[in-house]
Amino acid sequence: MAPPLPTELEEEILLRFPPHEPELLVRASLVCKRWRRLVSAPAFRRRLRDLHRAPPMLGFLCNIAEDPEGSVAAFVSTGTFRPPGAGLGHRLPIDARHGRVLLHYYCPESSVGVLVVWGPATGDELELPLPDMHQCAYSWTAAVLCASRAPCGHLDCHRGGPFLVVFVGSGARKAFICTYSSDAATWTNPIDTETELPLDFVNLMPSVLVGNTLYFAFPVRKTLLKYDLESQEMSLIGVPSAVYMYRPVVLDSGLALATVHESKLCIWRKAAGSEQDAGWTQSRAIELETLLPSDAFLTSRPDVVGFAAGLDVIFLRARLMLFTIDLKTCEVKKVCEGRNIYSAIPYVSFHTPGTVLLELQFYNIQYEQ
Repeated sequence: MAPPLPTELEEEILLRFPPHEPELLVRASLVCKRWRRLVSAPAFRRRLRDLHRAPPMLGFLCNIAEDPEGSVAAFVSTGTFRPPGAGLGHRLPIDARHGRVLLHYYCPESSVGVLVVWGPATGDELELPLPDMHQCAYSWTAAVLCASRAPCGHLDCHRGGPFLVVFVGSGARKAFICTYSSDAATWTNPIDTETELPLDFVNLMPSVLVGNTLYFAFPVRKTLLKYDLESQEMSLIGVPSAVYMYRPVVLDSGLALATVHESKLCIWRKAAGSEQDAGWTQSRAIELETLLPSDAFLTSRPDVVGFAAGLDVIFLRARLMLFTIDLKTCEVKKVCEGRNIYSAIPYVSFHTPGTVLLELQFYNIQYEQ
């Protein structure tokens, strides 16, 4: 019997398993106890992140309109990742970031509803009451993110680390924000915009995080609400009048917009330091007719319905089809068909063995094969 490889060499081999196929590490962890200890160690997860840099997209959550099966939301895996709780039922996904997912569950008993912070990697769920001010909101949305005060690579912070939920409401001619800290376990008093706003609804698509700042879209007024997490100050940014049905995105660590005009996917970039719509310039236009199937344009033009930050991947709805477009390579993939999806929220995370969830995943893989 040949002697085992040196541990350092085994680790180097395991680190090079494709991170978007976490079931390969699950299978490897079941080979022997030595490999299980190796791939479940925090040091292995840190090296995995350092080697691959951008975490992979393991799936996406989608909000569905007029689904023939009666669903309002679903988790769609892009591989074999099957988290418990993936059958969302009537819990609407609002946001996903730093390994956590934020859901809204409407409770018929209370006629109010609650927010649910869900960790697909661990299966953990935590219900939060909506802030009292939600009753004053014409419409609202929210964001979830890591709240660690120390520098964080967001590799393990979803495993019991602190988190923050930012609630944004549009009320009587003003927008307001409340925040919920898991450490304090309570909502803050609301702050609102200094200037009045025409009645508008907050775009149900997720916010984007640029550095330490969140951006929320107010589509009717073509305005972005900017919220600085450090100073806890709000301000408004105009969007070019030529942009219609836009989606805020993050490209090269800067704020940008993605929209479809005629048959082109257009990218607008924001000049640093400019708060006016004059600071926007169109930097790119991708011809979609050469990328999408011909029937994608039969009844209506495609719409941007999601974005994977860090991967530069756009989600594009065309009829009852959902595509992803890699902005770096222009590679197109059809990821869903037969559902009217109006919002796609990617779940992006590194995933390694060491939890009950991953053991369950392995048995799911075995069953499906």
